[in-house]
Amino acid sequence: MPNLRRIDPGLLLVAAAAVAVTVEKGVALTHPGNFLLFRATFHRLVSGADIYNNTGFLYSPTFALLFAPFAILPLALGLLFWNGVNALALYGGLTKLLPARAAHLVLLIVFLDLIRSLQNSQSNALVAGLMVLAFVALERDRLGAGASAIVTGAFIKIYPLAAGTLGLLRPRRWRFLAVFLALGLLFVALPLIALPPAALVATYREWWSVTHRDTILQGQSVMRVLSAIVGSEVPTIPIQLIATLLLLAPLAAHRRCWSDAGLRMRWLCSLLVFCVIFNHQAESPSFVVASSGVAIWYVTSPRARWRTALLALMLALETVPHLFFVPEGWYKHVIEPNALDAVPCFIIWLVIQYELWRWPDSRNEPNVSPREAVTNLP
Repeated sequence: MPNLRRIDPGLLLVAAAAVAVTVEKGVALTHPGNFLLFRATFHRLVSGADIYNNTGFLYSPTFALLFAPFAILPLALGLLFWNGVNALALYGGLTKLLPARAAHLVLLIVFLDLIRSLQNSQSNALVAGLMVLAFVALERDRLGAGASAIVTGAFIKIYPLAAGTLGLLRPRRWRFLAVFLALGLLFVALPLIALPPAALVATYREWWSVTHRDTILQGQSVMRVLSAIVGSEVPTIPIQLIATLLLLAPLAAHRRCWSDAGLRMRWLCSLLVFCVIFNHQAESPSFVVASSGVAIWYVTSPRARWRTALLALMLALETVPHLFFVPEGWYKHVIEPNALDAVPCFIIWLVIQYELWRWPDSRNEPNVSPREAVTNLP
């Protein structure tokens, strides 16, 4: 029998969350949210049926196929494994990225957001975990593992594709790019296991059409915040393009600092927040990705009251409104219509971008790992 004293308490916490949510949604209520959609889509795919027309499925054909291990099991068991993969991916990424104490603090900060994502059977925790795991793998010069994590995340939700920039910050960027493209082509072709080539091409066209139609949405994003301020709907794509330029600008300005592990980690934080607050499909369960970026930024920065105040503001507007003792109408009628949960994340993202702009030239400093960068903080 394993000695429980030697088991990481963070692991016990996320495992307990996965089990509790499975019992709640898959056994007591038998209404496990998106899991039923993902499960049914796998079976439609392998039977040759249309997986997009009037189904509500927005993910790639490859994701539908990769859901096989969860779809072929009995509902409760498949849901348990799905929740476990999501929770453990985020746990694994954070514990590999940060020293134990810092990782546990991040887990505590994002725990309620993790629970909310699991309760909706969403893939957000998995995507956040894959992006962090990709960063860790690339920091260890494991290009194949890093590219695999990014490509897998991109075929779940498109936006993790932006994490490919992390590989371009590394010395062997051209080798990374070759591995990345080869894996991308492999993942594109993977549904050929179940579909003939012509049917797969048609399925990808449908996927493109579905994702293109959704660009009119604004979700819980900065675009909706701006629309609420000006009193009319602002255009989504121009704001996303401007935000993308702002995201990449510090990297272009500080090209000679790419060898600085601290800069790379800070940009990872920016990317995690960016992928949610400028996502026109962002919804409440998506914020586990953004809060992970905020929490990593917080624990890897020197302590300051204003940083703690910003973290508290994020928790107050993004996490607390979903707790059982807060009236449901507060979120539905006040926060959600104005995307107020995106506001503190946007403020913190602007702070992170400012810090990246002011990043010192570290050409003559020894290259240190992200763990060492955290350990050496004052």
